Amino acid sequence: MNSRTLCSSALVLLGALALCSCGNGGSPGVSFSASSLTFGNEEVGSTSEPLLITLTNSGKAPLSITGIVVSANFAEKNTCGPTLAAGANCAINVTLVPNATGSVTGTVTITDNAAGSPQMVSLKGTAVTPSTLTGVCVGAYSLPGGPNGFTCHIELAGPGGACTVGEPAVTPAPVKVCSYQPYILDSSTHCYVPYVRGPHGNCVATSSAVSCSVQGQQCGGTLPGCCSGFTCTAGASGSSCHPATGASASRARPSRDQQLADDLR
Repeated sequence: MNSRTLCSSALVLLGALALCSCGNGGSPGVSFSASSLTFGNEEVGSTSEPLLITLTNSGKAPLSITGIVVSANFAEKNTCGPTLAAGANCAINVTLVPNATGSVTGTVTITDNAAGSPQMVSLKGTAVTPSTLTGVCVGAYSLPGGPNGFTCHIELAGPGGACTVGEPAVTPAPVKVCSYQPYILDSSTHCYVPYVRGPHGNCVATSSAVSCSVQGQQCGGTLPGCCSGFTCTAGASGSSCHPATGASASRARPSRDQQLADDLR
């Protein structure tokens, strides 16, 4: 075997070793806990409860993240950092922050060194007009004569007074009074109910601006109901909204994702 043949063989062997070394390192990969997020109604100028995307490096090499960007009308906070180890995950909490009424859509865009970069998660929600007071005060008090000696009585105070018509509502939410259908009451207000000493009522607000609950958010009792496409499901830590069977809403997050979301709040 001459020197030229030996040299060629050595080069081939070195090339094979180099390819083998590169192959053992693997490459990064990206997977998400949800391919889309669906928000409920949110008032213009306010910020919704956050919804979570868990980003996982599903590959065998470190993931280098160079950018996480959301569209207008949305905002995000994340724990990802510039590098994510193989098999590790991080949290991206997204909020709806609308500046105009109507249907709102957007994306979270992640730029990195994995195949398919940039990756995107779609976002949608609805922006509504802020609640205003209607001028009506609602309160309840007990009167003798009920099954237990007393019965609950709802008093609708007339317009005027502390409930100025058209004034912005600060904390409107559905509240069941005496187990009847919920009124939209602004708990930041206090108004006087006839025949009751002291301000034992709250001002009624318009209902169009009350947000409904979406994936992972608590529901039941006096809390807002679930948005369309979600159902209120009982769990170990209380009831929360989960996508209804066959709905196109983003899937419910596991308990690990919930903890990541709580860490960012």
